[in-house]
Amino acid sequence: MIKLFFNKLIFPMKKQNLVLLLLAGLYISLLFYYGITNLRPAQAAERPFEPLLSVFRLIRSEYIEEKNPLETMDGALRGLVNSLDPFSGYLNQKATALYLEQQKESVLYDVGILVMKRYGFFPMIVGFIPDSQAQKQDIKVGDYITEINGESTSALSLTEIRLLLRSKQKSSLTLKTLRGEKTQIISLERERILANPYTFRSQPGTSGWLEIYGFFSPLTNDFIKKIIPRLGRSKEPFIIDLRAAQEGQLDEAIRFLNQFINGEKIIIYRGRNDETQVFGCPQNPSVPDLNLVVWVSSATQDLAELVAGVLQEKKKAPVIGYSTPGLVAKREFFLLRDGSSFFLTTAIGGIYPDKLLWNKGIEPNIKLNPDENNSSVYLQKTLQLQSLP
Repeated sequence: MIKLFFNKLIFPMKKQNLVLLLLAGLYISLLFYYGITNLRPAQAAERPFEPLLSVFRLIRSEYIEEKNPLETMDGALRGLVNSLDPFSGYLNQKATALYLEQQKESVLYDVGILVMKRYGFFPMIVGFIPDSQAQKQDIKVGDYITEINGESTSALSLTEIRLLLRSKQKSSLTLKTLRGEKTQIISLERERILANPYTFRSQPGTSGWLEIYGFFSPLTNDFIKKIIPRLGRSKEPFIIDLRAAQEGQLDEAIRFLNQFINGEKIIIYRGRNDETQVFGCPQNPSVPDLNLVVWVSSATQDLAELVAGVLQEKKKAPVIGYSTPGLVAKREFFLLRDGSSFFLTTAIGGIYPDKLLWNKGIEPNIKLNPDENNSSVYLQKTLQLQSLP
């Protein structure tokens, strides 16, 4: 199961009370800004909440039909949280219930599409799980998903898009996609795609090809017990393929890195007020001399970016592919009492001591052209490294 990395907290109030508290706070703030303390009208720059209150007041008095204030606030909360960054997102009651249901499952049914979503845009397809049904359809990297089962995707968060693409049972899914000015409707079946978070295969000219789909157990244990014994003493490159890796668990990513490097201070996460957490790889590495080559793409996100960056920086492993999006962060999950919820980014990650990857990502040592996105090109570039002095 592809699980999200989160800490679960309970927000101790009902949404209605939260709305009233917010409005009361805004009202008091306005009174303050309008001169209770200074006895003079505040300047425009000092009235940050006036537009919001004006909009709510006009909706109540002028809109063509009466709207429930809580429903209006639902849209306001969605826009407020979703606009922060791709990882932050508001979930209504239905989406929250779906998320909590999916968290109980060890394996989910999926169509195999990897997406990137930024506020105000449709989600863009940035990759596929290999051999998935979606990869066999007329869908390409760079296509936009405008609807999922008839629901518009423009206002949804990245988390909501992923939730809708997956299911806890086998089921059908209809996508509306956009490529240039051409739209098409595509029907897919959600399947059980991944039994393991990785695939390992032999590849001539290399010591092996490890394709990682997420940093989840038993990745590291299997690497130690099943893959390392097959490597021998080969000096040929070992491929760590992170092109389809978007999610995972931090402790598993650190354990995986520790097979190649060690040190007390390897990874940092920085929160508000420069509060910093430092993580290391304390054990002796299993294969410190393995000749690593890392593959990345625009679909490589979060912990996969972190792993690629650490290996590039600390291990001097060459990275091949495309610039990654720079989404290395920790999130926290807040559940409201009415059953809605939201994620907030609470810390951004990077490489110790101060190389943060948020909004920067990884720049490959060997950068590919847009049309060079198939495995044969990656493999060719990897083998060419062997001929370099």
